[in-house]
Amino acid sequence: MESFKYTSLHQYLDCVLKNNPNASHAEVKEAKREYWKLYYTHYRKEKRTSRKEFTLGFYPNQLQQIHLKRGSQTVSKFLYEAINRELKLEKEMAFDAETLSEIHLRLMQLISLVEELLDTEVLEEITQVLERLEVLETSFSHILNP
Repeated sequence: MESFKYTSLHQYLDCVLKNNPNASHAEVKEAKREYWKLYYTHYRKEKRTSRKEFTLGFYPNQLQQIHLKRGSQTVSKFLYEAINRELKLEKEMAFDAETLSEIHLRLMQLISLVEELLDTEVLEEITQVLERLEVLETSFSHILNP
């Protein structure tokens, strides 16, 4: 990163006003304004090299949802936190509804097979497996139909 060539406002004023030791109040004020203009231009340029910024646009219905969910936070703070939350989440396997429905269907088929087995042989282990499969099936039902 390139450092700013002046270490302070006073150093800048010394350099700019060295040929004018008796500068008027207006000249000093203008020199100070120019210093801050240079400083903030440099600061923003350096910030852009180290931090990427994006401009986002939202449709009215999206804005309405943001305003409903943000509570007392500013929109910017809400968006930063929402993005950070998403980035910090563990990598979860994302399944679409069709895949989950297929798994749910196969689970119900498996339950039917275990029930048929239970009709022919009554064993405590088979009953326990059936109960666990039914709990799993209930969990899938809640995921698919929240």
